[in-house]
Amino acid sequence: MAGDVRVSAEALTAFMQRVFETLDVPSEDARMVAEGLAWASLRGIDSHGLIRLPSYVMRLDKGIVNPRPAMKIVRDLPAAMVVDADGAHGQVAVTFGMEKAMEKARFAGIGWVLVSATKHTGAVGWYTRRAAEAGMAGIYIGTSQPNMAYYGTRVGGVSTSPICISVPRAHGRTITVDMATAAAGVGKLMHHKATNRPLGEGWALDAEGNPTTDPQKAELPMPLGGPKGAGLSLVFECLTSLMVGPSYIRRWLTGESRIHQQSAIVAALDIAAFTDPESYRNEAELLAEEIKKLPKAEGFDEILIPGERSDAIAEQRSRDGIPVPAKTWDSVAAVADRLGVPMPATL
Repeated sequence: MAGDVRVSAEALTAFMQRVFETLDVPSEDARMVAEGLAWASLRGIDSHGLIRLPSYVMRLDKGIVNPRPAMKIVRDLPAAMVVDADGAHGQVAVTFGMEKAMEKARFAGIGWVLVSATKHTGAVGWYTRRAAEAGMAGIYIGTSQPNMAYYGTRVGGVSTSPICISVPRAHGRTITVDMATAAAGVGKLMHHKATNRPLGEGWALDAEGNPTTDPQKAELPMPLGGPKGAGLSLVFECLTSLMVGPSYIRRWLTGESRIHQQSAIVAALDIAAFTDPESYRNEAELLAEEIKKLPKAEGFDEILIPGERSDAIAEQRSRDGIPVPAKTWDSVAAVADRLGVPMPATL
């Protein structure tokens, strides 16, 4: 394909749902996974959107993801829960976990749910914003295989473990901080490979463990803030995988288990248990306004509150369509052709 294309979020969602249904994923689950990926693409989180479809299909093909999981609640406490996802898509398992966390928060003020044995969870703001839109604070912490260099090493030692926190502000908006413990996560490196845009300094190592800004040579993300990002990832592993069994990262490093898997914490705090929700939203809005009034540094046209950039991108892409790099479109088209699923109409 010669250049980039544009497609609507609705067409993208319907297309991906058909792909997953073709691979024996039940319609409701297929829709949920598709919506999570399309949500990311719509909001400019391209690293966790359509570009991930070929890898999702590959994991279904190889049996890494369970298309029809029998998720079960392993432990159920007044304010906490442990869920065994049975290899489910992250969008399915973590959505279930957040719903349970919100139920417990309405009862106890806080809900803390650990979801184990799940797969790639996509853009994690999708879960935390769900809580914020319900008048709660939402938290996500996740971990996976050692796909990021540990500080001071040249190989993978910890995960790019994301953390995301969303709180409500006025007019239905949120303040959402969504970040990996890596300077740039695996998905972001994938997107730079697809667009051939140079990487930032300190983002990645090549196959020999040397720093590189060439997206085609990048193999391993580096930790954000050096020892800070590496340390956060390490304790996130201790809060997730270690809470339900042996360390997944340790077993990967020793060669005991090298099947893609993730563990996550989703938590919800019911603001009404602490203060008046309306007052909270108004005060969050006033705080955001004061931050935006601060004197701008040279080269800045606007002060942004976390979440505003993706909100603006979503508005624009809802109107103009989601841009898809030609390399990504071609890789998705190859999957669609193999499965006999028509590609979505372009704009």
